[in-house]
Amino acid sequence: MEKRKGREVVVSALQFSCTDDVAANLATAERLVRASHKKGSNIILIQELFEGYYFCQAQREDFFQRAKPYKDHPYNSEYAKTGKRAGCSYTS
Repeated sequence: MEKRKGREVVVSALQFSCTDDVAANLATAERLVRASHKKGSNIILIQELFEGYYFCQAQREDFFQRAKPYKDHPYNSEYAKTGKRAGCSYTS
């Protein structure tokens, strides 16, 4: 049986403070993804709800508007393109 050559996998997990400034949070995420890839990561895990502050500590009806669909979410497709260009995979 032929021995298969393995592939090195380097995983980064990102965790950062977020605010209500979605553009700033997305810029931070992209900067950290690029920095992680530059340091050798080929799988990058981004924290959940990185578009804004973490609102899931209490179930309040006024927070429901912050929920976004996963399928067809514009940031998911954009970051998939970013990951492909950088040669890495990411998930949030």
